[in-house]
Amino acid sequence: MSRAKYRAPAARAPSSSSQTGLAGGIVRYGAHLWVLALSILLGALVPIGIHHQLQDAAATTAADTALARAGLHADGMLKPYTSAARAEQLRPVTTYAVLPGDSIGSIAARAGLRVETVLQVNHLVSGDQLVRGEVLALPPIDGSMVPVEPGQSLVQIATALRLDPAVVRDLNNLALGAPLPAELFVPDVSTDQLPRRTTPAAPTDTRHHLVRFLWPTHGTITTYFLPWHPGLDIANAYGTAERAADGGKVVFAGWGSYGIYVQIDHGNGFTTVYGHMQEVLVAAGQLVQPGQLIGYMGATGRATGSHCHFEIRYHGVPQNPLDYLP
Repeated sequence: MSRAKYRAPAARAPSSSSQTGLAGGIVRYGAHLWVLALSILLGALVPIGIHHQLQDAAATTAADTALARAGLHADGMLKPYTSAARAEQLRPVTTYAVLPGDSIGSIAARAGLRVETVLQVNHLVSGDQLVRGEVLALPPIDGSMVPVEPGQSLVQIATALRLDPAVVRDLNNLALGAPLPAELFVPDVSTDQLPRRTTPAAPTDTRHHLVRFLWPTHGTITTYFLPWHPGLDIANAYGTAERAADGGKVVFAGWGSYGIYVQIDHGNGFTTVYGHMQEVLVAAGQLVQPGQLIGYMGATGRATGSHCHFEIRYHGVPQNPLDYLP
């Protein structure tokens, strides 16, 4: 059929069969055009959708990687829920000049920090009066200052505390290879988020490093083992369960230098101490099993908040608990 026949239908009256063929052709032609248009549209939209999915996936992966790299978690230390807010929380320690009417409590509240963090980082004690113009250090998250011993590297310090060296470096605004200050700020970390050891640490002296203890409780490490602090402070809510880190004999249970506390002799030169309890469930002379419930967390004695002061001693000498915990 020639194209002239379709272009000049008025030349003669078309038959009924010709009209049917013409209508069918138009319908088929329109259908082809619709399919072609739909294909072009899908061809344009699908790459855009894939591109956005890849961007979203990349952004999510980057945020999760940064969070994991910091060793922190959104339900604990990193309270904001956006990646931008998370990045903001990992900014370096900043300074603040005290204004009239400021108090340690009001400054801590505005900064989203615990009062204990502001006190410890600035070497203050509860009850200290602030002076107008006094400059305070304000970290982006709760934590504490740890001293740097002569010859220590940032990697050594971070590794001993089971922290990411890059996070410690960023929080302290240190360049790679820069000399270390006398102190470093380190963040509070949940006990559940610390990397677990699968093999014992290599012995550094004659102590039996094959000895391993259980975590006495769950919470946030607010103070590490330091020259002036012979244990770990693990903070959590009042009444949080505390358990024996190993089997042994209770040698003390009651009120003493750590408020209400328990001390257990494990019979191998090691003893453990659990301080500032709200309540004890064992008595002196009692034998306990590893993981047995021995009391509940509190803030008795010299304590500013509910926490467990946990010590590991070897022949009476305090040890860094992180060297012996899984």
